[in-house]
Amino acid sequence: MPIQRVGHVVIKMRDLGKAKQFYQGVLGMKIAEEAPFGIFFRFNDYHHDIAVFKTSEDADLPKKDQVGLVHIALVADSVETVKEYYDRAKAAGVEIVGSSDHGMTKSLYIKDPEGNEIEIYAEVPEFNYFENSFVGATKPFDLEAVTAGA
Repeated sequence: MPIQRVGHVVIKMRDLGKAKQFYQGVLGMKIAEEAPFGIFFRFNDYHHDIAVFKTSEDADLPKKDQVGLVHIALVADSVETVKEYYDRAKAAGVEIVGSSDHGMTKSLYIKDPEGNEIEIYAEVPEFNYFENSFVGATKPFDLEAVTAGA
């Protein structure tokens, strides 16, 4: 039987309180289950999309030059929603890494309180990635210029 999709992602953080503030407060995720070792978050009615497990207080934070996860990508329903998350992140003092137009997606990159990178993107359905390379298609994406109905 073939694999159908990615089911969920589990990351580690030192502070579950900060995890809750970010994933529930900033991203708007619901808490599916909570235990002393971690929190299971979901967007809709799936059992969980992202889980955060507690690690030691002195664990190293993510570094750019290390083996492991680069980012977790979350699909938004529109560019306007990506802009709303940009505004929400700015208001909450969340670190904004940048934004990009990848041709097939328009993306915002932010970091959670311990440095795990999150991409929030809207798909661009008219971009045919079967016929066009998306690797070389990246260009700047000005989220400040996005308006309602963009």
